[in-house]
Amino acid sequence: MWTDGFYGCFLPTVSTMIIFVVTINVVKFLIGEFNVHVRDNRRHNWQNIKRSSRAYFCNVCESLLIAANGWYCDSCGICADHECIKKADKKFKCKELSSLSKESIKHHWIRGNLPLIAMCDVCDEECSLEPGLLDWWCCWCQRCAHETCKLSISDLCDFGVFKLMIIPPSSLEIANKRQNIQRRVQLKSIVPPLWPNWCPLIVVANQKSGNNEGAEILSSFRRILNPIQVIDLSDRDPVAALEWCHLLGDTPYRIAVAGGDGTVAWLLDAIHKLQLNPIPAVAILPLGTGNDLSRVLGWGKEYDTYTDVCDTLQTIQASKTVNLDRWSLTIDNKKGLGLRSHHKTMHMYNYLSVGVDAQVTLNFHRTRESRFYLFSHRIFNKLLYLCFGTQQVIERECKDLNKNIEVYLDGNKMELPSIESIVVLNIPSWGAGVDLWNMNLEDNNVSPQSISDKKVEVVALYSSLHVAQLQVGLSQPLRLGQAKSIKVILKKSCAMQVDGEPWHQPPCEFKITYVNQAAMLMSSDY
Repeated sequence: MWTDGFYGCFLPTVSTMIIFVVTINVVKFLIGEFNVHVRDNRRHNWQNIKRSSRAYFCNVCESLLIAANGWYCDSCGICADHECIKKADKKFKCKELSSLSKESIKHHWIRGNLPLIAMCDVCDEECSLEPGLLDWWCCWCQRCAHETCKLSISDLCDFGVFKLMIIPPSSLEIANKRQNIQRRVQLKSIVPPLWPNWCPLIVVANQKSGNNEGAEILSSFRRILNPIQVIDLSDRDPVAALEWCHLLGDTPYRIAVAGGDGTVAWLLDAIHKLQLNPIPAVAILPLGTGNDLSRVLGWGKEYDTYTDVCDTLQTIQASKTVNLDRWSLTIDNKKGLGLRSHHKTMHMYNYLSVGVDAQVTLNFHRTRESRFYLFSHRIFNKLLYLCFGTQQVIERECKDLNKNIEVYLDGNKMELPSIESIVVLNIPSWGAGVDLWNMNLEDNNVSPQSISDKKVEVVALYSSLHVAQLQVGLSQPLRLGQAKSIKVILKKSCAMQVDGEPWHQPPCEFKITYVNQAAMLMSSDY
């Protein structure tokens, strides 16, 4: 009997609490109050010194740091050995995320451990010519100065040459709420500084991408920007990362994403889903294996983590905005025995393929996801691709694909010879840099390809051997045509991929239709 009384009192109380919490959150949403959770940066963000062409010295005990025992804060540049980290946390302040003062920010001077070939901002002579904790540099504007020259520099910091890309601490408002267990603070609003042409940069990356090269990229950008602008996708999805965009309001801004084609597509999907206005233009720091979209936009086939981050910022600053067609892929899986078909929708930005090249990608993807895949490197990945491609020359799993597929371009059915793959192209790069559509284009009466003409190009590949010939420019694809809408009927299960993300597709009917355009940044060096 007592249990009936207990549950009779307990359940109404719990349900009332749940309704109360839900109501509070709904009211907050309706009145537009929301806070973005960001990492609490009141402590230093220590990283191990793994590789360096120069000597580092502990800012506490001033001893020479050994790589295995040396640490540096990737936000402010303070260095310490393992025994001095706690002392450094207490003695030195890190970069401020936000400031209650609306006055100009003062220089945040760091003693010693200057960048290589650091020139004094006053006398224009080289700094740190002798070993040890010598001279000073500001972790906001990156200016360097000798001990004596520093006295003649104004106390106020102008944030240096990348001022227009930085969100200054005085522009950030932190919600006055208790810190949670994960050491995160709550960002409430952004008040734009009174700087003409201010266009802040948001950097997003997965620190585990590219054999952990993503972590190095995140660190390098924290040194120049406000650390709050640098977001790790390993613990936050792009939708959460793009809360920044709501807080920036009508301010134009840019995004730099480090990753492969899949990560770029993931971010572009989030921008589309949130219906952001203004639409942020996206730059790419390529960390994937193929990086086809990066190649087309002039960001290169791979990002060199040894590149000076200042050079990267200058390239982003000088880049121009271009439009990229966004396509919708709708898949209806056919099911027998009167069962309802399964409906799936996704976006395509680079290309879609069905057949042998998708099978190679799928085999590689399964290997990479295996728990036994211990060695990750671009060269090793390319060798794996080569091995799986050679395997398909022998096994020919996608032989006679033309007998199991129907392709319609703008409603017109295509006649297909003996083929092993169909590729639908939105950009002039496929399979890590092969320009399929434009190969020997002068010999064919077809229009050139564009990433913003609201049309896709469709080609067919004869075999895995044909794919290998295309990779070295010894052949050309079978061009089926250009179209504004595509319909494909797949009668037999086959490998399929979209923007490098493969899966095994059962019999289905899928359609490709134009949606709108994404804003991308094209490198000025291209």
